Amino acid sequence: MEATAVSVGKAVLDGALGYAKSKAAEEIALQLGVERDVDFIKDELQMMQSFLMTADEEQSQNKVLTTWVKQVGILAYKVEDSLMDFGLHSEKKPFLGCIPRNPMDRRRIAKEVKELRAKVEDVSNRNLRYRLIKESSGSKPTAAEEQAKIATEAMFGMNQARLTALDRGKSSEVNLQQLITSNDVDLRVIAVWGCSGDLGKTSAIQEVYDDPKVLETFGFCAWIRLMHPFNPQEFLRSLVRQFYENSHDDAGKAEQETSVGANVLAKMEKMDQSDLVRLFNAQLCSNSYLVVITDLSTIEEWHCIKKYFPDNKRQSRIIVSTQQDEIACLCTEKPYQMSKFRQLSYDQIIYLFHKKTSPEQISLIDNTDKAMVAAVEKEKLKVIHASCSAAEPISDSNKVTTSEKHTAVPAGEILEEDQKPNNADGDKICNSTARKKFDRSRTLALADEVLCGRETEKTNVINLVGQPEKNRGCKVVSVWGMGGLGKTTLVRSIYRSQELGVLKRAWATALRPFNPEVLLRDLALQLQNTIQEEPASATAIEARKKMLAGMKLEDLEEQVADVLKIEECLVVLDDVSTTFEWDLVKHCLGNARRIIVTTRKKDIAKHCSIEDKYICHLDGLKDDAALDLFMKKVFKDNFEVNYLAPAMMEQAKLILQKCAGLPLAISTIGGFLATKPKTANEWRKMSDGISIELEMNPELRTIRTVLMRSYYGLPYHLKSAFLYLSIFQEDQRIRWGRLMRRWIAEGYSRDMQGITAAGLCRRYFDELLDRSMILPGEGTDQYSQKISSCLLHDMIREICISKAREENLFLTLEEGCCLSDTQGAIRHLVIGSNWKRDKDVLESKLDLSHVRSLTVFGEWRSFFISDNMRFVRVLDLEDTLGFRNHHLDQIGQLRHLKYLSLRGCWSILCLPNSFRNLRHLETLDVRGTRISELPTIITELRKLQHLHADDYGDRIGVRGEDDIVHKYHKFRGHLFLRPQVLDAGLNRNDIFNLYRFQQEENLYGIILPKGIGKLKTLHALGAVDVSWRNGNAIVKEFRELTELRNLKVGGVSCRNINELWSAIAGYSQLKSLSVQIGGPDKRNALDGCLGEGLLPSNSLESLHLWGKLVNVTKWINTLQNLTKLVLRRSRLEQDDAIQALGFLPNLVVLRLRMDSFDGTQLHVKSSSFPSLIVLELQWLDNLQSALFEKDAMPKLELLQIGQCKNLNGFSGLPALGSLKEIRLGSYDLSETLKVSVQSRVAEHINHVRVNIV
Repeated sequence: MEATAVSVGKAVLDGALGYAKSKAAEEIALQLGVERDVDFIKDELQMMQSFLMTADEEQSQNKVLTTWVKQVGILAYKVEDSLMDFGLHSEKKPFLGCIPRNPMDRRRIAKEVKELRAKVEDVSNRNLRYRLIKESSGSKPTAAEEQAKIATEAMFGMNQARLTALDRGKSSEVNLQQLITSNDVDLRVIAVWGCSGDLGKTSAIQEVYDDPKVLETFGFCAWIRLMHPFNPQEFLRSLVRQFYENSHDDAGKAEQETSVGANVLAKMEKMDQSDLVRLFNAQLCSNSYLVVITDLSTIEEWHCIKKYFPDNKRQSRIIVSTQQDEIACLCTEKPYQMSKFRQLSYDQIIYLFHKKTSPEQISLIDNTDKAMVAAVEKEKLKVIHASCSAAEPISDSNKVTTSEKHTAVPAGEILEEDQKPNNADGDKICNSTARKKFDRSRTLALADEVLCGRETEKTNVINLVGQPEKNRGCKVVSVWGMGGLGKTTLVRSIYRSQELGVLKRAWATALRPFNPEVLLRDLALQLQNTIQEEPASATAIEARKKMLAGMKLEDLEEQVADVLKIEECLVVLDDVSTTFEWDLVKHCLGNARRIIVTTRKKDIAKHCSIEDKYICHLDGLKDDAALDLFMKKVFKDNFEVNYLAPAMMEQAKLILQKCAGLPLAISTIGGFLATKPKTANEWRKMSDGISIELEMNPELRTIRTVLMRSYYGLPYHLKSAFLYLSIFQEDQRIRWGRLMRRWIAEGYSRDMQGITAAGLCRRYFDELLDRSMILPGEGTDQYSQKISSCLLHDMIREICISKAREENLFLTLEEGCCLSDTQGAIRHLVIGSNWKRDKDVLESKLDLSHVRSLTVFGEWRSFFISDNMRFVRVLDLEDTLGFRNHHLDQIGQLRHLKYLSLRGCWSILCLPNSFRNLRHLETLDVRGTRISELPTIITELRKLQHLHADDYGDRIGVRGEDDIVHKYHKFRGHLFLRPQVLDAGLNRNDIFNLYRFQQEENLYGIILPKGIGKLKTLHALGAVDVSWRNGNAIVKEFRELTELRNLKVGGVSCRNINELWSAIAGYSQLKSLSVQIGGPDKRNALDGCLGEGLLPSNSLESLHLWGKLVNVTKWINTLQNLTKLVLRRSRLEQDDAIQALGFLPNLVVLRLRMDSFDGTQLHVKSSSFPSLIVLELQWLDNLQSALFEKDAMPKLELLQIGQCKNLNGFSGLPALGSLKEIRLGSYDLSETLKVSVQSRVAEHINHVRVNIV
């Protein structure tokens, strides 16, 4: 709970701090004369933010801290609400240009700012009062702090890269001043690392930084402490200011004599970002510089920062201070060297990471290599032994078993990672040092190992392990997937398999906290025993244990490496949780030849296995396999499924639906039900109360324990993003675009230097996928490069909801919900489809004054929006029933709204004028509505970034169940006179809109008003119809939309095509483009004007063209970043056009549809399409054959054919070495072709699947 509180508190604080530091907040403060108060609030929020980051890293388990964090979250919400509210006041225009509209409002706001400051001070003082921030006074650390420090230093001391630096690089204590002032003319980065706080590092660096000899060496010096989130402009301003103040040239001295600070600040206030960059670069290019950067916390920050510093070959230096060793080594040039800088106490050492140096470069490096290495090793072993002794002692009776056989243990012995034993009084008496280690092998022991539905995966892994390696190197096969999928069960079945012959074997599980010495000692013992020709006696085994127990780390590494040289062995490393752990031990396992690694994370699997073919991803069990496993656990192989009563079968399917193919859940619940009466009623109890059972039933606790471990392993920014998913309904497919835009609107992501807010969201999304916290949504093509939707596993969703409720993050109104537990302000309100729509609940029982998001599923009611919901940022009405045009007027009063989705509301015909109030709106989604034209007021929404509407294909033949146009269109005149015959949800305004409505199904998109060029912040626009009135004028305004990343345009004609391509050529950030020619111009060329003088934007990654192409060979080669190409009606001819497409180096998906190719034979030449994975041929009436030359399309995995009525066959299919699947459409393909393809595949390329769809 504590980790969740810190994570959510940090996310809330990020949003408040971002708004407090915004230009809008600064302008408000200046107008009201309270800038000092706002500055104070901003500074205090920054300090709270830094503290929460520290608390999250330390994983503190302090209840007082948790309470304070919640208070910080409430305060942060209050600050942001207040500043947003004040912002609305500042937007009001003054009366007659000079007189404030309401002086009393101004005084009221100024008073509230003062009160807000007092609250911030109070919360900050409360922190000091209860001593939440630990002092750096050298007092004895708590046991939890000691254990965290020991574990971190133990892992650090034994990382292979660091061992290489210590043992082979023969590092020693080094003088930082000597490194800084060395004669090396190249720019050098020196990283300072220490894991016990900033105080010692800062003092040590400051001592060198202030040395006059050092200052004389450099033309410019600067010291920067990074603030979080990283702000590039503030970073640059601080650098420029310090360079002015600290420069040692004449100009600098002259300015110092005339109040440097005031002059510098005055000049800088007049500069924009580009001026600062030019000035900064000019100064750096001609001078040596020394820059100290402290509190670096992420490698992304470093990537942003390092771009500012050119290597001017003037002996410049950058010193980076960080608490993370991995970042320290990544900042430094390769090959790097780790040196001991300063020992502050017996257990606190500061290290330097720097480019490997020679004795000639730094004279003070000690040449007594052996002595220093021995000293470092002694220090390292002291840390390791301290770690082992601080952890729970492991005796023979309670030692965690890592060999092949496991002993079953009672379920009650398995504790959650955050669970602690209680004393007689009920108080927790032990800290993290005494916490029982999580032994994942025990989850396996709760039930017999039953392998169901994994035959294919088992065969594949056995084949990978058993295949001889050509280069005789070490082969690493990685098996990854979410916790509870049965990775260990599968690999143990492989480990025991007779199909691997006489291969020697050893198995080790990575325990927590990870200690490589324990793992290697266990492996060494197993390997020694397994290579003996005759079984060793108990006495001999005991002697080996004692011998290994006395070995140091380097001796164990040698022992393991030497044994592996004697025999070819299979080594299994189970439950590797970080790349760090793998890197610590991999160098001594090189002789193993075959290694199997199990992990929960995709990035670790890719890190361990060099090639993707050695990676096996486990999904949930299919329905039949899940039922088979369930029955085996319940009936112990003594029952046939066919004899199960229908009522029991129904309940079994409901239980399995909740388990969603998770073997751990199926096996554990089945084992529990095996002890209960085999009745439908008993199974119904389990099905109805499975959420409560998981939380309360000790026999099912294992499921929650395993899944919770995945949650606790998330970094803080992913925890808050993950908990946000609890808003969506059970089994709901969550579209990526919808989630991304909501995350941005809620403040979970924002633009940073080098990455957009959308890019950061994609990183979050992919990381949650790689950690199996979310699953790819239904309909996601396995061959797609990006997954477009996701689902929450039912068990994971229960955890998500549980944790979100702990933090009062959201409230879902649904059938059976309990409102008595609702405490505090509601931030996210969800109205479920099965809620009874009780008006009294919303108006009198709930405080909705602080709601940030409202999401509605099912039927709409007008009382869902009330006057006191002033701070709503997100209004998601996708597929809401009963929503009518007159309800939109309520939305027009939500002045803070950033995200509005009316998608799927088919009865919406137009937007009201009240929408001009939505000045902060960033996303407007009207897909699936009847809106065909946007009003002029849309041009007043200057912050709009995403404007989405239907295109031609989306409009044809689509009807919603709530479509009043379809229902009443023929009777609209009659209904205008007699509205009483209409549904209760309609009023006269709706009838009037219905009466004037004309069906426009032939539109290519939405019609835009003049002035659209004013929306200069637009990132995504489309689909847009430019064939109607003002179409040409609209296209001309496209030139102003230079921030576009995504554009869809239809109805293009010969009158505006040149203007459109000219505008597109100026889009430097455009990633996706769709252009469709329309009307009587369909026979004209879509690219007739493209060539040497006019080219599309070379930043394009996705291109969809609907129209004739005549010049494709003249411009397609410029799109070197293109990954997806979809063509329709293009009329391409053989061979030049196809060959031109084949030269695109990054093209992954090619879809040739609807007469896009006019030739009779598709000839794919050798070495063409080097990156293509998906090829689709659809509706190509003239196509008769396809020929694939050798080495063509070397990465093609999917060949999809449909509606090619004259296609007779393929030549060269066996040449497609990577082909996995051929999909043949069941319609308009000859039976002869289908049979021919199936027989050829069966004869020559039997590894390819042929599917008729």
